[in-house]
Amino acid sequence: MSLIEWNPFRDIDHLGREMGNLLENSPFRFLSGMTSPKVDIYQTDTDIIVKAEIPGVSKEDLNVYVDENAIRLSGHTKKNDEFKDENVYRTERYYGSFSRTIPLPVEVKSEEAKAEYKDGILSVTVPKVEPSKTKGRKIDIQ
Repeated sequence: MSLIEWNPFRDIDHLGREMGNLLENSPFRFLSGMTSPKVDIYQTDTDIIVKAEIPGVSKEDLNVYVDENAIRLSGHTKKNDEFKDENVYRTERYYGSFSRTIPLPVEVKSEEAKAEYKDGILSVTVPKVEPSKTKGRKIDIQ
């Protein structure tokens, strides 16, 4: 059996995944504030759909901004008035502001965006801009 010298850069993709998993599963990830809402982004022939997990936030405390290339989600969670610090045994939930900007894979019609919030899931649907047949124009050579 021979020894193989350890090289941390041999499998850089694996190292990056492991670091991401370590940070995501760290018990200290909440010290810097709420992690960004987790999202699913997918597209149909005509729309881009973003579904974000935002449990425990009222609809009135959520903001959704859409432009042609991105969706920005922001809001805040509040402590319940009956939640008194002297009576706390353990608290793991985050209270405060959060924000996440989600770049979109294609240009969208921001003025036609629609959002729905149900059971802690925010769904944003935005129609895609129809691709033009030609993006440029032919130029005559002199």
